[in-house]
Amino acid sequence: MHKLWETLKIVVIVAIIAGGVFWGLNHVLHPSSSSESTSSSKTASQTTKTSHKQKISLVAVGDSLTEGVGDETEGGYVGQIKDILTKKQNLKVSTTNAGKSGDRSDQILARINKSKTLQKKIAAADVLTVTVGGNDLLQTLEGALTSNNTAKNNTTVAKAQTTYAAKLTKLFNKLRQLNPNASMFVFSIYNPIYVNFPNVTAISKYVSQWNDQTQTTLGNYKKAYFMDINTVMSHGQYRTATQIAKLKKASNSTSLTNLSNASQITAAVGAESKDNNLISNSDNFHPNKKGYHIFSTKLYHTMMAHDSWLLKK
Repeated sequence: MHKLWETLKIVVIVAIIAGGVFWGLNHVLHPSSSSESTSSSKTASQTTKTSHKQKISLVAVGDSLTEGVGDETEGGYVGQIKDILTKKQNLKVSTTNAGKSGDRSDQILARINKSKTLQKKIAAADVLTVTVGGNDLLQTLEGALTSNNTAKNNTTVAKAQTTYAAKLTKLFNKLRQLNPNASMFVFSIYNPIYVNFPNVTAISKYVSQWNDQTQTTLGNYKKAYFMDINTVMSHGQYRTATQIAKLKKASNSTSLTNLSNASQITAAVGAESKDNNLISNSDNFHPNKKGYHIFSTKLYHTMMAHDSWLLKK
């Protein structure tokens, strides 16, 4: 037993010595590997911190979705994104909310052209955000769809879409003329009456076409990013295929022309009992606080995925 114990001690000592020799040899052959790793990590951390801006300016232009209609307590997504960036990125954020309810793309541009103060703020911005297109499409639906002739309606919307693309190009050109370097983030539009009328597929189709046009036009500009919130906002709490199928089955069918002006839409939605939990009950059109949180969360994640706005020049 004593001899066995002595043998084990010798084995352990040899193992320790061998380990020490291996470590020493490795240190001689690669003397700075561990220290370089630590130093590199520390330097990268310091560089990341020091290369980031401490304060940024965000200018939001657009329609009622930028203005924040439906969430007067926090000012919609503009107020929310300021809080998120302050808390999560420790940034000092100044915001300018240049949203106006009811504005179409050409009216947004006209306000920019008219205001020298707004032009200066856009020129000095690190981040530009835009909501646009909803009122352009609504104008088309209200004024042009006069029959249930699908082919005729499709032609009417396609023609209006071409006009919208030209107006949108002028708006984006102006923003880029004023500020070639700011990161620009543009939201999609959504179908606010989908939950009440999921079987009116034409409206969902036209909303998708409009979003495709916005995204295509935006693709012509550098540092410009499209943010699609259409499905999540349109569907609200109805998220799965099973839930959507039940929603459609329980919903009444109606013609597109019965929903082709604002007063008829308001009356039709008011007659329904279903609510979209992301849309304000006050007008059944604009997001509520929870809905705007969808906007601000999408904006934050997109901004962090494309963070050149955060880096010092």
